[in-house]
Amino acid sequence: MGRRLLGAAVAVVAILGMKFYNKASAHDDVKSRLVALCEADAECKADVERHYEACFDSSYKMGGRRQSSNLDVDALVKCVNTRSGVPYFAANQGGE
Repeated sequence: MGRRLLGAAVAVVAILGMKFYNKASAHDDVKSRLVALCEADAECKADVERHYEACFDSSYKMGGRRQSSNLDVDALVKCVNTRSGVPYFAANQGGE
């Protein structure tokens, strides 16, 4: 019984670890892409740095037992634009 419990605990920790790893990976990747889209616009880069954390946290869903984690890019972009007061980014509405 103790081995089963230990095995289940290890599995749960591994699953949670993967979820948090995926979140951290998505966080860094998307932020670097937004900064790259700003190119030479220093105000855009500063606004991304200022508002990204809160916007990412509000638009990233960890998922559950039957649902995978996902990032709502539209919500993230709208949040950064709204908080900065400047429409720097537009989400792809065509799904392409």
